[in-house]
Amino acid sequence: MNYTLIDQDSQLAAVCEQARQHDAVALDTEFVRTRTYYPQLGLIQLFDGEQLVLIDPLNISDWTPFVALLQDKKVTKFLHAGGEDLEVFLHRFKCLPDPMVDTQILAAFAGQALSWGFASMVNHFNQIELDKSEARTDWLARPLTERQCAYAAADVAYLLPIAHQLVAQTEAAGNMAAALSECDNLCQRRLDVLQPEEAWRDITNAWQLRPRQLAALQRLAAWRLNIARQKDMAVNFVVREENLWKVARFMPGSLGELDHLGLNGHEIRFHGKAMVALVAEAQAQDENTLPQPLPNLIDHPHYKQAFKAIKALVQQVSEETGFSQELLASRRQINQVLSVYWGLKSGCRTPELLTGWRGELLQKRIDEIVQAL
Repeated sequence: MNYTLIDQDSQLAAVCEQARQHDAVALDTEFVRTRTYYPQLGLIQLFDGEQLVLIDPLNISDWTPFVALLQDKKVTKFLHAGGEDLEVFLHRFKCLPDPMVDTQILAAFAGQALSWGFASMVNHFNQIELDKSEARTDWLARPLTERQCAYAAADVAYLLPIAHQLVAQTEAAGNMAAALSECDNLCQRRLDVLQPEEAWRDITNAWQLRPRQLAALQRLAAWRLNIARQKDMAVNFVVREENLWKVARFMPGSLGELDHLGLNGHEIRFHGKAMVALVAEAQAQDENTLPQPLPNLIDHPHYKQAFKAIKALVQQVSEETGFSQELLASRRQINQVLSVYWGLKSGCRTPELLTGWRGELLQKRIDEIVQAL
């Protein structure tokens, strides 16, 4: 397929100006994320129906034209399974594509599985087997090979025409409004940034700790997340989660005790003093200000009954509407709604099962299930 590889500001400006003359473009990104907190952008692919362009970001300094394209409401941006791509755009350009339509979501509202992969979609519409051998390549290495470029170009070359077909199918099914609402949900999840002071709640087995141990975990988790963001390191490359939990559980007072707990030399050498100091702060914290124990959702006396009833409801609504159970409600979404109903989580936005198109189908009957327990 014919593509152009660009790496200059002037080329990017010309490409984006032409792309904005179209009503839709297909976008994709290639990135590397092995030891970093943030994804490292290696390539952007763009196809507007005429020009197919691979944008090498390493030398480009003026991204203003591309940001203008991302924010141009007259140009629909199609992505496939774009959650991670959205994170790339948000981190690198401080904005999300608007409007954004995810073809994996469109396909789900047109009767396909929610997890429909791009290669399977291309095979379905075009009877072509894509070469996915470059999926794990190092997109930061230069020069890019011809095989890498061809692989990357295919991702948008096939995406745009398929996207138009999926739009037609979704509209024919009467599901376009719900599909667009779900695309908005995908964007909203990316905009929900975890606050450091809340990071402790996501640590596995935090519910097993007592209040003073939780005070230590609260400090440790916030500190670790801040370090990860400041130094652009994956959180587990700062301190492994299980080791962070051990420090909160046993509250060591020295580097020797950290070593005894099984922390590795890197963690102790670079962060041992900071962790011991945070534990000391928690030890000195006033009893009246300690966090309350974290309830474990699955230990709630009505959890199994409520979860089973909501799953049965989801199956029933699936049969009524034709939406797959996978699309209607995940385990995470059911747990989210029960946590809010029972006051186990506060300060979070309204659960997804109670808003938008899902709320119209499920909220009243979920209310009845929970109130009947």
